[in-house]
This record gives sequence, C-alpha cells and structure tokens, in this order.
Amino acid sequence: MEKQITWSIRFIALFICSLSFLNVHAQKNTNVKGTVYDSNNEPLVGATVSVKGNSSNGTITNIDGQFSLNVQDLKSTLVVSFVGYQTQEVALHGRSEITIRLQEDAQALDEVVVVGYGTQKKKFLIGSVSQVGSKELMMAPQANLSNMMTGKLPGVTSVQRSGLPGNDQTSINIRGLGTFLDSSPLILVDGVERMLNTVNPNDVENISILKDAATASVYGLAAANGVILVTTKKGTEGKVTLSYDGSVTFQKNTAMPEMLNGPDYIYWYNKASELDGNGPYYGADIQTKVANNYDPEGKYGNTNWTKEVFKDYGFTHQHNISASGGNKNIRFFTSIGMLDQSGIIENVNYDRYNVRSNVEGNITKDLTFELNISGFYEEKNWPGISTSAQAEQNPIQQTVYSAPIIPIYYQGEYTAWIGPGSSTTQSPLATLRNSGFQKNQRHEFDGTMKISYAFPWVKGLKASLGLVYDTSYSEDNGFLVGYNVNAYSADSKSYNLMRASSTSEKGNYTKSASSFRRFMVRPSVEYANTFGKHAVSALFLYEQTQLKGSTMTGKMGGYNFNDPVDLSLGTEFISNPTGSHSDKATIGYVGRFNYIFDKRYLVEFAFRVDGSYKFAKDKRWGFFPSVSLGWVISEENFIKNNFSSINLLKLRASVGELGSDNTDAFLHRSIFKVEKNAYIFGGVPYAGLGASNSITSSLTWSTTRSYNIGADLTMWNGLLGVEFDLFYKLTKDIQESRSGGFPPSLGGNYAQKGNTGKIDNRGFELVLKHQNHVNDFYYSITGSVAWARNKVLSRIESESTPWYRTNIGEPLGQIYGYKAIGLYQTQEQLDNRPFVGNGVQRLGDIMYEDINGDGKITRDGDKVKIGHSTLPELNYSLSMDFNWKGFNLSALWQGAAIVSYTLNGTYNHGSMDNTVYTRPFYSGGNAPYYLVEDSWTPENTSARYPRLSAIHNGNNAYTSSWWLVNGNFLRLKNLQFGYTIPKKILAKANIGLSNVRVYVAGTNLFTFTEFKYCDPEMAIINNGYYPQQKNYSVGLNITF
Repeated sequence: MEKQITWSIRFIALFICSLSFLNVHAQKNTNVKGTVYDSNNEPLVGATVSVKGNSSNGTITNIDGQFSLNVQDLKSTLVVSFVGYQTQEVALHGRSEITIRLQEDAQALDEVVVVGYGTQKKKFLIGSVSQVGSKELMMAPQANLSNMMTGKLPGVTSVQRSGLPGNDQTSINIRGLGTFLDSSPLILVDGVERMLNTVNPNDVENISILKDAATASVYGLAAANGVILVTTKKGTEGKVTLSYDGSVTFQKNTAMPEMLNGPDYIYWYNKASELDGNGPYYGADIQTKVANNYDPEGKYGNTNWTKEVFKDYGFTHQHNISASGGNKNIRFFTSIGMLDQSGIIENVNYDRYNVRSNVEGNITKDLTFELNISGFYEEKNWPGISTSAQAEQNPIQQTVYSAPIIPIYYQGEYTAWIGPGSSTTQSPLATLRNSGFQKNQRHEFDGTMKISYAFPWVKGLKASLGLVYDTSYSEDNGFLVGYNVNAYSADSKSYNLMRASSTSEKGNYTKSASSFRRFMVRPSVEYANTFGKHAVSALFLYEQTQLKGSTMTGKMGGYNFNDPVDLSLGTEFISNPTGSHSDKATIGYVGRFNYIFDKRYLVEFAFRVDGSYKFAKDKRWGFFPSVSLGWVISEENFIKNNFSSINLLKLRASVGELGSDNTDAFLHRSIFKVEKNAYIFGGVPYAGLGASNSITSSLTWSTTRSYNIGADLTMWNGLLGVEFDLFYKLTKDIQESRSGGFPPSLGGNYAQKGNTGKIDNRGFELVLKHQNHVNDFYYSITGSVAWARNKVLSRIESESTPWYRTNIGEPLGQIYGYKAIGLYQTQEQLDNRPFVGNGVQRLGDIMYEDINGDGKITRDGDKVKIGHSTLPELNYSLSMDFNWKGFNLSALWQGAAIVSYTLNGTYNHGSMDNTVYTRPFYSGGNAPYYLVEDSWTPENTSARYPRLSAIHNGNNAYTSSWWLVNGNFLRLKNLQFGYTIPKKILAKANIGLSNVRVYVAGTNLFTFTEFKYCDPEMAIINNGYYPQQKNYSVGLNITF
C-alpha cells in the first residue's frame, strides 16, 4: 500500500509541477543534465529541480528520472525536492551532468496501516498492530499465506506441522495461547471472515495483525484471540500494466532419520534378541542372502524402503497473471493464478486456481463504489489409505515398519512385512498404488460490494453500504479397495498371498458433500474533519450476518478394483446416509471515536455490541469496549528544539475487553436427536427421539480483558526504528464441560457446560529496524523478539488429580511424563527399584523416579511436569535486505526458544505412541541408525539410549524426561537472490517491457537444533507424519 501511495503522490506531483512550469521559458545559458533516483536506485518521476534563489527557473524529471535545466553558470546550486523525500541542495562545482539521490523523509510520508474497518497513519496509531507488505511476504514462493507470515510479524506464532500438499496443518496464534478452547485468530479477507489459504498470495497488498483490545474490539465476537486482516490489491490511476509472476520449486524433506539397511538390520535385531536373553533371531543363511542382495528363491533382499517410497524431490509450479490501471473515474485490479504441487511420495498432489477482480470508481463526484469478486477452486488427491499422521496403516508409517530384508516383489505381487508376533501387513508401495483414492474438491465464490456517499454540505461526512455474498461447495470422495500382497511372516519365514490389512474383499466408496452460504449487510457512517489543532473522526456501523450450511454423506460397498465408482453402482449397503442443516445469524453494532490535539495527544474509544444465537435470550448480548491514549512526544517543542535526530517518539496505552462464544449452540434448550436404537421394548430396539444434552441456561460469553503499553521511536530519518510493547491478557468465564446433569436411569449422563475456566497471558514484543546506504549499496535490517507465557488460573479437574499433575498454575501444552533418573547398570538396582509396566526389566532399561513413594511406577501417581510447553514461549527473527545496482539479496532467519517435545509422541490420553524414535524394531520393523548405534550394551554402558529389545513390552517407550528434547531452533526460513534489469536497457530494447526480474530462492534451507533427525516444528512425533519440506525455487517477474 505504501508503494501505491508513493506512486499516487508521484503522479499528483508530476501533474501539478507540469502546470507550474508551463510558462517557464528556456534560458539561453549553460545547460545542465542529470538524473534523480530514490533510495532503491529507481528513477524518481516528477521530482522538482530548480535553481537556488530563483525558484521560477526550474523543471521536473521525466519518466526516467532525467531532467535538463539552463543555469546562469556552473557555480549555481540546484534545489531538488519530491513529496515524501528530503529536499536536497546540490552545488554544481563546474559539472554539467550530475546524479542525485533523494532519501525518504521519515516525517513527511507516514505509513498507512490497515485497522478494523479502515486505515490510520502509523504516526497516530495508538493500538498494537503489526503489518507486512507484499514485497516481504513474497520473499520466496510458497503454497499458502499461513506459511508466508512466519517470522515476519512480531507476536505471531505460525507452526507448520506437516509438509503434506494442501494440508500442511499450520496453526497460527497471536501473543501465545489465551484459552484452552480454540485459540485460532479471527481471519478477515477484505473485511469478511474467510479462509486464509484460499487467497492467492500474489493478490495480497498487505496483512495486518490486530493484537490488543484497542484495535480488535470493533470485531468483538471471536476477536479474543487476535485478528488477521488481509487486504488484497487494488488498481491505481495510470496506464494499464500487465504482470506475470511465475516460479518452479523443487522440494526435499527437511529431516528424516536414516534407517538400517538389510545386513545392519539383521545384525542389530539379533543383538536386541540377545539382550532379551534369547539367541539370534535370523540365521546365517538369511544373513548371507540379504548381504549379497541375492536369493535364488527371491524371498530375501536388501530394500531401502525410504528411498523406494519417497521420491528424489517433489515439484511445484505456480503462475500468476494480473492487470491493473485506471483513471480518476474507475480503477481495477484483476488476476488469475494457478498452483500445481506434487508430493514427495506418489499419488499425492494439490491443485489450486484463483481468479480475482477488484474494481473501484466514482459514479459521481460524491458517490463512489467498490466491487470485489473472487473465485477459488482446489483439488487434493491422496491414496485410498490416508497419509495423515494418525491414519492407521498410512504408507509413511508402513515405510518405517517394513523390514529391509525382503524384496519389493515376490512371485509377481507386492511384498508385505508381518513382524514377529504381529498380524498386520506393512506394504507401503502397494498401499500407495493399489489402495484406491481420496479426492477432495472445493469451489468458492466471494463477492463484496460497497457504495459510499460523501455529503457535500457536511465536510468529512460519509455514509456507506456494504453487501457480502459468499458461497462454497466441497465434495470428498474416498474409494478404499482391497488388494493382494505376498506377505512375509517373520515368525514362519514364509510368504502367503493374502488381503492387505485395513481393506475388505470388495471396495468401499464414501461420498460427502457440504455447501455454505454467507449473507452480510453492513451500513456505516463515518466522519473526519480538522478544526485548527483539533482532528476528530468517528465511525458507526451495523453488521448483520446470516450463515447457512448443509452436509450429506453416503457410503456403499461391493466394488471391484477397476469398477466405475459412484454411489448408485455399489452392490452392498454399508450404512444409512447422514445429513445436516444449519442456519446461523449474528448482529453487531460498532462505534469508534478518535481525537487528536495538535498532532500530539491522541485518544480513541471503541466498542462493539454483539448478539449470539448460541445463548439464552438474557445472556445473548455482549458489550466489548476499549479505550486508548497516546502521546506523540516528538511533536513537543522541547524535543524539536533539542533533539533534532528524533523523527518520532510516541507513547501509547490501551485497555479493552473482547468476547468469545466458542461453545455449542442452544444448550439452554433440550436438544433431541433421532437414534437408531433409542428404546428397547420386549428386547427389540426401536428408533426414536432422545435427549442429547443437559440444559445450561446460564451459559454466556467468555471475556478477555487486555492491557497494552507501548512505545515507538524513529531516529535519524529511518536509520534507527524501535517498537516495544508490553501486554497482559486475562480470559475468564471460559466454557467448560462439567459432570453429567442427570443420571443414566433418567435417559442419559450428558455433561453440562459452565463458565468456569480462567487463564492469563503476559509478554512483550521488541522490534529494531535499521536502514542506510553507502553510495550505490542500500540495505535494511530488522530484528524482532516476542515472548508470551500463559498460566491456567482455574480449570475443572478431577478430584483424584494429584497436586503434582494439576494444570492450575502451569502453561497450556505443558508436557507431563515420568522422571527418568538413568539406566539400570547393576542387578542391585533391578532388585530394589520399582519399575513401570508388566514386562521384565533388564540392564540398560530406563529407571523412573517413584514420585509419590508408593513403591510402584504408575501413570496416575508418578507422571510430573517435565520440560516446557510444546508451543514456544519465545519467537525471534532477523530479516536482511541488500540492494546494489539491480542486484538484491534478502534473507530471513527465524527461531524459537523455551519449547520442548518428546520423541515418543503421545496421544491426548497420555499413553505412549510407539514410534521408531524410541522403540526400535517395533512390530519387527526397522530402526534408525542413530538410535541403535548409541544404544546401551554391556560394552557401551554410557550410551545415550536404552538397550535394544525385540520384545514389545514398551517399558522404555513411555513419555519421560529421557525422551525429552530441547525444541529450540534457528532456521534460515527464506533466502532470495535476484536481479532486476535496468529500465534503460528495457527502454532501449523497445519490446514493451517496463520491469523484468529473475531470482532464485529457498525455504527452510538450514536448521540448527538439538535433535536433527526430525523437524523441530513437529512437536508431536509419530511414525506417519509427512515431513516438512525445504524448497528450492527459480522465478521470473515481468511487467508490460
């Protein structure tokens, strides 16, 4: 947006200056020629160049920044000026050709920041807002916006849990966690709540983050977790420009452990068997066949399943074409974009198509309009058995569970591995290629229209009417078909042709569809005016939204592998079709008043009144106010007269309240559902209506009280910039489930809900900026650090919860586990210490501390707080941008600290998740080298990891401090190097191009962390996670 403002000013300056110099006659004196550039070495169009002492003798620069001026002699001094830049006096000293570079004036051109329902100059902004522009967002090509924000917006934590195309499981939090319910922020695209990742990143002008109540209170409903405002590009006055942005990206896994090859697998598996007190499991004959990778019978081999399943690289290409331009009456921006992303494993891909048209114009002098229309289509494809982390038998999980001692094929069929004592087949390639398919398709149309009228008889008064219509349709198709594998049983050492696990003889087909519509009307009145030293502005707005949705699911079976797939073609009835319908509505009233006195003292009061359909009539409405104060100290005379180096010094403070209705609807009424077997008469079940809730008429909003104090400092015309914020948030009346409202004998034991939870959150944010230039070398450096820590103050817990397991007083995401105190090294330790589980403990196993001293190690009695939360408390970044004569190098380092994770991973109930990171040879499967080579043996008693075992008692795999990892990391998130062809060369070529830039870029290139075998953002480890990706890109930007 800053770029748009700059070019608008340039255009106006060029127009005005052209009129000013129409009557200036050429001087018959010495001619001076030159070129005026900005700080980025770009020509300044419309800069004023005049002779000092004779302002009537002047000119303006042309489209190439060039000027020609007659002067009396070459001893003259030129005065060069341009709106938003420091005026510069240049003595000729006998020169007839000169080059001039103007520096931006930090006081003259204030950055405009997008806030709720409008914009404000950053100089007079009181609330806490972070904003990033399109240039910073597009440092490196990525598939979606959520990943592009990482490290670029202080106070925002964006964690990507997966590299799966179309479903990277990115979570976003603003200023940490403030609730133990959904902590996702409110996301608004052009002022309407929409999905972030349906937006084409190339269409984005800027993203603003509203972090405190002063800025977010106008959104009241659902704004307690912060607000993300995405503003798309608009057209500007001027000739029509056509742009193309395209890139090709190659992807590799950021981190994957190297798994044992066939011979090493046999060696270490036999070692594990010996440590269990047994003999070698695999004999010499099998060892020889695997070592030679040759078996006349074809039963054994040496297969690298990771290499077979994972491709050398994934591939993404994206292309975007946009056009913009207009005149004083109408301006437009339109674009079309596509993205095609193939996964790092077979049959996994994601396609996305976007179209957008943003038009604004003047119907009359006082009547204006805006019309934004966008369309979106995406398609996701996966194998029949899902690649999601927790999907049973997902192919990535099967990759690590498959032993490397069998070949890919046996007697013409894919092989499968059945480990010792197991009945589950592991056949990753067969799963990828033969299990069927999953396809998700989503269509979306979004439309926004706004008409505004500026009352000519009241200066600054404007009325607007906004209308929104959004609609979407999504369809999920899943076809899971049975397939045969030649399964090798480790117990019998033989193959059997059989049906793969998790599949049936005939295929099953599931089809689900959902539709959604949003209607919104938003009339508003705005006023802004200045009276001497007094500047006032006000906004009053009404917003009514209606949401309608429906779902449908059907399932049929009896399909063969090559059958056409449709619900009508199934021959087996699997289950009753299901469906739902929803109709929701919200109403909000918004008010905001701003007052500025003498550009020094700032006051803002804002409020929102929201009504939610979810609560009883007397609990339905919520009032969410905020008040903010600011003092621009740099406008005081004692600063102006004594500290000329200070361009801006501002103090600000705010307090406000936000709300959340994040709970089920209509709990104040009895809700009945049709149940298939609701009642039994004479031993026969009958369908009927049954209550599904207990009435909770007192349930209402949870509220978040937010306090913020901050300071902004700019010195030496931008050489130094500082932004600092301290904040505290208290969220109370969080909706929680309590014990059942009535006993099963009366129809059910359904949990009631009440406003009982309470949590606080505190922290700070610091941003340091520096920019400068040395001759033709221009650079800028920005560093930020943000710390946030939450604490649970009140939460419903079981009466039997021991004091050392309580969540009260601890942060959300705190890890609990056994406290490991070492490995058993002597028989005396085995005989005298309690141990967990029912298996046999041996030397080299983990010893756990008996916390409650009852002589037993139990989950309920001995798990305690270990490490930190799985969400980092501290996030920091360092961005650098360097420019020299068309060459550009930019880098973004991103890091996190005060965070932990456990290698074994846990489900929510706290039980162990059997991962290869802690349980080598689980189900007879493979193991990573790092784990087995540094495991305990009688010869290596100081090992990092406990002894190997082929017996799956799991005693060493429980969540404990032994498997706790320091999750701190520093990552080179983005790196880009590009070259922009000089405009002079393009002009001489005369091929219609005004800008050409080529670049290479990378994402997630280097990561420094304690544990290097998995990505640190994968805070919950499991066997089947789709790894994060590092990207290598080549791109081209062209403007006609």
